Amino acid sequence: GIFESIESGPSGAEELAFKFALNTINRNRTLLPNTTLTYDIQRINIHDSFEASRKACEQLSLGVAAIFGPSHSSSANAVQSICNALGVPHIQTKWKHQVSDNRDSFYVNLYPDFSSLSRAILDLVHFFKWKTVTVVYDDSTGLIRLQELIKAPSRYNIRLKIRQLPSDTKDAKPLLKEMKRGKEFHVIFDCGHEMAAGILKQALAMGMMTEYYHYIFTTLDLFALDVEPYRYSGVNMTGFRILNTESSQVSSIIEK
Repeated sequence: GIFESIESGPSGAEELAFKFALNTINRNRTLLPNTTLTYDIQRINIHDSFEASRKACEQLSLGVAAIFGPSHSSSANAVQSICNALGVPHIQTKWKHQVSDNRDSFYVNLYPDFSSLSRAILDLVHFFKWKTVTVVYDDSTGLIRLQELIKAPSRYNIRLKIRQLPSDTKDAKPLLKEMKRGKEFHVIFDCGHEMAAGILKQALAMGMMTEYYHYIFTTLDLFALDVEPYRYSGVNMTGFRILNTESSQVSSIIEK
């Protein structure tokens, strides 16, 4: 596995999950009988594609069966190119836009298909009978992930307003102020869960956490946020998750 981290920092969540998964498989002898999985961990600085390529070559010289990570696009693309050339499976967990030429034949992405998520969000808009919707995205990839919704005005009677979160600051109050002034009550936020946490706090401070507002968050990690402060505010929040947190096995993994 190749994982990005701040220099001399602790192991990240992806690395811990990777180790936990392999150890769990090794303890369950019914999954891979007569086989023991071993791993080699390499850490690189974020966005260091040259170092990522070097570490991948080092691991391939060991005869690894597959390479897991890294996550950030520049480093991931460098490793993916090497894996494609040598026919070694490359596994990632972060969202990636799929191209149609299928050159990445040895690429596996564990993140759900973006078109399925986009259609699910559009289905929610129909279910709630929203006729006016504001889409707030963090970066340009959000427009790709939400393409089914972006196409909605030409297909359905839906008015769509698109806004972008500020890229140079975490202060979303000026944007929220514009939305409040424009009475934009139905909002879809495409951003990470950490950004979502900041948006909720700022919206609360601006009086935008009332029963008039309904927010949909596209992040699959919304369940990881502490929403207790907003429980009795009256605001409606909708999110997605692919984990069954009511499962005892899943709960034990999350706790660890």
